[in-house]
Amino acid sequence: MGIPGLTTFIANYSERYLVNYELHDTYLVIDGNSIACQLYNWYANCNCAFGGDYDKYAQCVLEFFDELSKCNVTPLVLFDGGSEDKKLKTIITRAREKIRLASYYTPSSQHRNKFFPLCIKEVFKDVMKEKGIRYVQCIFEADNTIAAVARILRCPVLSYDSDFYIYGSLYIPFSTWRNYIVRNSAGNGYVKRCKIYCVENLFHSYNGLNQSLLPLAAVLLGNDYVKQHTFRNFFRHLKLPPAGRRKYNEQQRRIDATFDWLRRNSLNQAIIGILSRLRKEKRQQVLKIIETIINSYINASLSVLALLGVPAEKFSRVHMHGASKTYKFEGDIYKLMYIEEKTNETELSEEEEVDEQEATSILQETELVSNESLVNNLPEWFINEFKMGMYPSYFIDLIIRKLYIFPAQVEDYYYASSAIASLKIINAIYGLLISGMDGEKSNMKYMTRDENKRIRHYCLEYNDNIFDCKLPALSNLRDVPIAIRKEMLNTTLGVIGENCMNEIPSAWMLYVATMKHWIDQQQEPAKLNYHVYSLLFAMLFNIIDYKVGVYRILNTFQQKFYGTVQNIQSARKLGNYRPQYSTDVTILYALHEVNADDCLIAASFFVSNFEMDHKLYSQPKKFNVTIVHRFAEFQNCLRHSMHLNALLGYPYEPTKIASLFNGTLLYNLCSNFKKRDNVETYINSILHSSPSLERLFNILLLKLKPLFNMQTMQTKVSRHKKQRTKYEKKGESAQEDHEEETEKKCESANEPSFHDVNNPFTVLDAMQE
Repeated sequence: MGIPGLTTFIANYSERYLVNYELHDTYLVIDGNSIACQLYNWYANCNCAFGGDYDKYAQCVLEFFDELSKCNVTPLVLFDGGSEDKKLKTIITRAREKIRLASYYTPSSQHRNKFFPLCIKEVFKDVMKEKGIRYVQCIFEADNTIAAVARILRCPVLSYDSDFYIYGSLYIPFSTWRNYIVRNSAGNGYVKRCKIYCVENLFHSYNGLNQSLLPLAAVLLGNDYVKQHTFRNFFRHLKLPPAGRRKYNEQQRRIDATFDWLRRNSLNQAIIGILSRLRKEKRQQVLKIIETIINSYINASLSVLALLGVPAEKFSRVHMHGASKTYKFEGDIYKLMYIEEKTNETELSEEEEVDEQEATSILQETELVSNESLVNNLPEWFINEFKMGMYPSYFIDLIIRKLYIFPAQVEDYYYASSAIASLKIINAIYGLLISGMDGEKSNMKYMTRDENKRIRHYCLEYNDNIFDCKLPALSNLRDVPIAIRKEMLNTTLGVIGENCMNEIPSAWMLYVATMKHWIDQQQEPAKLNYHVYSLLFAMLFNIIDYKVGVYRILNTFQQKFYGTVQNIQSARKLGNYRPQYSTDVTILYALHEVNADDCLIAASFFVSNFEMDHKLYSQPKKFNVTIVHRFAEFQNCLRHSMHLNALLGYPYEPTKIASLFNGTLLYNLCSNFKKRDNVETYINSILHSSPSLERLFNILLLKLKPLFNMQTMQTKVSRHKKQRTKYEKKGESAQEDHEEETEKKCESANEPSFHDVNNPFTVLDAMQE
């Protein structure tokens, strides 16, 4: 998140620090963690409350890289790896904030706050693989490496992190990024217009300031690693600019005063000035923080350059040497005279104090033992694959400190955290990561929310075997035959020995296996039937996209295809079109036989369900968060099964989640299906005029219902139960009542009107009601 207030400080005087820039014909070093989120924030136009519209997001990312390609820009994308110890308190504080936000999130909330979906980074990487974009993942934080690579290549960094105002590299803040490209002045190419920051402009404004002093500004002003209140005594002696200046709040004045003070000191003088205003018992700790932060800005691992495919001639020995120097303060910090300042008091806010205390308390309770040197003992194949971005960053956290902090999701806080459904998969990942390591194999700890909307830590027991066999050492994992690794995955997901898995198309296998695992984690699996129908039915949307094209707005689809659909239906009626499709075929055969005209006819129903009911904006109580909760559980299982699949060397084809999961579509389908007396009959009525799609869906059901132990839902579940007393209403019974009450409350929210299957656009009439 960088340095508080610095982005605003630069923006307030953009004419002084930012210059108009046309990006073209160059490398561009991209902060992957930041830009993956900023594209979602600024351009993706997704609904945040339903768990992730990944197809829309993937299209947004695709367009981003297409524009760079048209401008002859070569993107080099770098991601953060594991979390360093010094940042852990900040990570816990942010997790707490996200849990708090998620607890009251509704569709109307997305106008004020975006909520990132769980698999955003996986989708971002999938698009880059498809486009052939070069990307790597650092073992730990990436910012210093990003800046160093940009300096070596003499090209800009694209991010939205104020730390890049400090690093000294050319920096394009994403807030200045234009959402279009234009022809260059010569008319023979394209350019991307934006603004660029050059640190020399800052030095010009503060004569005497230089690059060696800038990391101290980050120390004093506070960043992810150090809190500003550490230096409250120091700030008492700074003369802040007058408060009456319009663009200056207190933090802006503090930034100005800090730069002004630093420009009048050398690096050593400045450190002495800071330490002399700390009591002796705190000086060693603060000096260590100062040295660590200075070195994090000037020191960088450049081992990723080869993986990025940067030609050797692009960087010199001088550059490489300069990127590995280390700063160490020389002097006796205990002989410095303590200076107590009396003016310009700067106190920590009450909210910051609470956050700080809670994060500290959680860390003390967990009794974490961290050992970053364990990374040095990891097998070479694992390190190489991690750097290639094949694994999530939390793998390093599990290895070095046996800790996993679950990302928060929008879910029903009446129920246990949606993360719980994926614990068996996490346990298998953890077991494999630490198998064969020296020392005691201890339990791991994980953090997620409790029933009171607070973040808490829990223990997960270490298990060193799978299907009654001892886990192989991580160093030997790639020597295990792929068939055995597949059995390890199948056993974890509960599909071992299920012959029907072999009939599923390879792109769907892991997705379906994860559904089985998710269902098996439920105390009452039958309650998921509507969700399962929704997930299976939604799998058809990517087939329609492939045959017809990607459309997510019904009016746009109608304008292009209304006449075509009418002509197809008229011709079929005249020709008495009644194809005889056998269901005695494989899923793959039925998939290949799907007819493009059938997809055109069915598309309108799907397209209409990609749009959110606008009543949910004005009437938030109609939002059924219990539906979202079940899909959040599934998504947790899916994300972690994808990670386990990667660790095992992909015994299953990687799942492209953007092709299968759209949260808005799934929410609408599930809300719709819950109102139907017979879901299968209803789905067949929708697909009646698209017989090849109808056959595919029915074959899917035929093959998968036994796997999922699904009973055909002939009638809608009765909503009337025997009345309980307040003493009987507890545990699962209370949860059942909660779900029924939620459904009653939402029953009219998404009630679809009747759609004439022979006229797919009657849905427009329903939308106008």
